[in-house]
Amino acid sequence: MSNDKADAIHRASFMNLSLTRLWRRPLVGNALSLYAVQGLNYLVPLLLIPYLLRTLGPQSYGAIMFAQALMGYAVLVTDYGFNLTAARDISIARDDAVAVARIYWSTMAAKLILFLASILAAAVVILMTPALRSSWAVVACCAALPLGGVVFPQWYFQGLERLRETAVIQAMAKIVTALALITLVHSASDTLVAAFIMSAPQLAGVIAAKCLGRPIGPSIFVRPTLRDIRAALASGWHMFIVGASAALYAHTNTFVLGLMSGAQAVAVYSVGFKLVYALQSLVFPVIQAVYPRVSMLFSKDPAQAWALVTRVARLLMPAIAAASALLAIFAPYIVSVIGGKGYADAVPVTRILCIMPACLTAATLLAEYVMVNNALTKPLARIYLTVGLLNLVVLPGLVWEFSANGAALALAFAELLLPLLMIRSIAAKRRMASAAGFG
Repeated sequence: MSNDKADAIHRASFMNLSLTRLWRRPLVGNALSLYAVQGLNYLVPLLLIPYLLRTLGPQSYGAIMFAQALMGYAVLVTDYGFNLTAARDISIARDDAVAVARIYWSTMAAKLILFLASILAAAVVILMTPALRSSWAVVACCAALPLGGVVFPQWYFQGLERLRETAVIQAMAKIVTALALITLVHSASDTLVAAFIMSAPQLAGVIAAKCLGRPIGPSIFVRPTLRDIRAALASGWHMFIVGASAALYAHTNTFVLGLMSGAQAVAVYSVGFKLVYALQSLVFPVIQAVYPRVSMLFSKDPAQAWALVTRVARLLMPAIAAASALLAIFAPYIVSVIGGKGYADAVPVTRILCIMPACLTAATLLAEYVMVNNALTKPLARIYLTVGLLNLVVLPGLVWEFSANGAALALAFAELLLPLLMIRSIAAKRRMASAAGFG
């Protein structure tokens, strides 16, 4: 065998070995698994949007987006910040099976109570709002959205860094729901069926887990006491305030746009939002995969935690900024492919929102990595509440004047302000720590 051929075989073997070792590293394996899931989570809906827009039409599609915006509040209530606080607590207690089980069952009990309360509140809102009463059946079908958030414990898998397992489950669920939509939805008369299927991927995930024989909870049952449930709610309170405040511009912009401008404007806005959010999803796998490790490091070695946060930021920020610029440049072509000529108004919406991925990436890193793990949840809640209220102040006027573009402008303003206020708060905390002799 020639030396060149032997060297080539050696290099190939080394690369295969390196890739195998790389995959076996928990952080890398979890991130790659999440990329597979996120690819399906956002690529499959994007591929389905052209079919749904043409099959359902803008009125029916917009009605589903409007109903999902209302159910988004129920998702917010049932999540309650547990995706961060419960995942953090499980990550820290992962070596104690009983402690993990107690956290799990207490969190599930709290989420069930919150789900029932949120559905009752949604029913009252529907009865009091004429625009919602006429489409109550669509809203009811979209209730699968918060129910799925209760029964599929993504926070549990994340806390135990078992994200490759959940990747397979969620990938199967996305494929099944996509096939169901294509098979069962053929016209605007199938709006209710479409609303349910579009809202049920996490419910499908539970079924997929059962079919695969994968447990979605601990084998130990610890009966949650009222004290445990109250403790879980108290632990997640500030993050709930964060989420509730974020909803003042996330879900509310779609909801107010629907009330003021109708389903057609919601459909246009949703096309632009989904395109930008699909781009934003590129960074979520890394952020979610690294979060448990950052939580442990901040509790044991803050210097290493800060170093890891810095490395992640240097990796993600330039990449997402470049991708956003490309989306803004090619928005007319992308929108025409996704929605057709009838959705040309989604182009300016998309371009306005292209500032969102970089801002949201920075805000997520600062909030989840730094502020949550450094006892800054109170100022974090104040920041989100401030931004949410400012969005509410400017939103009606912007929607009145610019319709879907106005809703996009309000959201872009909110996302730009968030990381700036977070940097200010973190810098103030570090100055105080330094002055006290701890920095």
